[in-house]
Amino acid sequence: MPATRVLFVPVSGGAGSGEVQRCRVLAQALQARVVREDGPAVEVHFLLAPGIDAGGFSATALSASPTRAPREVAASIRALQPALVVFDGNARVAALDAARDAGARTLLISSRPSARDRGWRWRRMARLDAHWLVGADLRGAPGWRERLARWRFPQVDVRRFATLFAPPGAVAPVLARLGLQAGDAYVVVCAGGGGHRATALFGQAASALARSGITTVAVGVEAAAPAIAVPALPNAELMALLGGARVALLAGGSLLVQALALDVPVVALPLQAEQAARVRWLAAAGAVRAATMPSTTMAATSAQDATGVAQRVRELVDDAGARERLRTGIGALALRNGLDDAVQALAVLLQR
Repeated sequence: MPATRVLFVPVSGGAGSGEVQRCRVLAQALQARVVREDGPAVEVHFLLAPGIDAGGFSATALSASPTRAPREVAASIRALQPALVVFDGNARVAALDAARDAGARTLLISSRPSARDRGWRWRRMARLDAHWLVGADLRGAPGWRERLARWRFPQVDVRRFATLFAPPGAVAPVLARLGLQAGDAYVVVCAGGGGHRATALFGQAASALARSGITTVAVGVEAAAPAIAVPALPNAELMALLGGARVALLAGGSLLVQALALDVPVVALPLQAEQAARVRWLAAAGAVRAATMPSTTMAATSAQDATGVAQRVRELVDDAGARERLRTGIGALALRNGLDDAVQALAVLLQR
């Protein structure tokens, strides 16, 4: 009996990679959950911009991010004939129509306010089976757009998740590869993915922290010794590393909320406007310390800028009371990893 094909279509290729990472995590968890005696019950395929890693899954390389290549997305859907298409970040109406014509169920995941608002548009809601909102700041009471869309299209299953991430793996093997031991105090610096030009500041701040005597692990950013620089890690390993950190310096994307769900004190340095809004909201809730991106372009960012960000992190490392107050703020938000519920919902979509 052939496996059921699930197609993941995340926004990819620009600044930020939360959508791709989230889809990889969902795909891995779904395959682990839905199994048969004679082999995998779910065949996963990705549609991605050129050069984006599918994390071991089969993939079709598009000419650009799926939002900019809707005809290619529609053609791939017609060729692959999936049972379920998961759009993360945006879904063009033509792609939704192709999925419907193929007999596939459709799910839109929105983790940014702009994507969420596009998802409530009636042309999209009419072609969706489910719309998920993922983000600590997207769990509020429904606005008028959502109320109207849900009234008009009650068949669409709307769900909210604070965050979705792989359960942390064992931290000891990760630390051992870095030359560290369980119990060592360290800081994690990670800007997320996508190659945003501002990530250079994260590497410079990691280098400054390490030079000041703080054990610092820089993930996915270039940092000079004595900082420990490592490439991007699988999500379960990154979650394990974050979970053991005394403090983390992160951007304002999906990774920030994942770290907070692990009760990690964070200094947050947003990279763009939507991240800045999220960080302001979390800082007002007493859950993060906010750092400010310099107004200059990253080509002109100075060592002084990096030193200032590093000092903000060091202050939190040295202040146990401040870290505890942040944990109190995090606890009040009741953030939870919704991966199990999400995978169960995917399984239900496949059965419908």
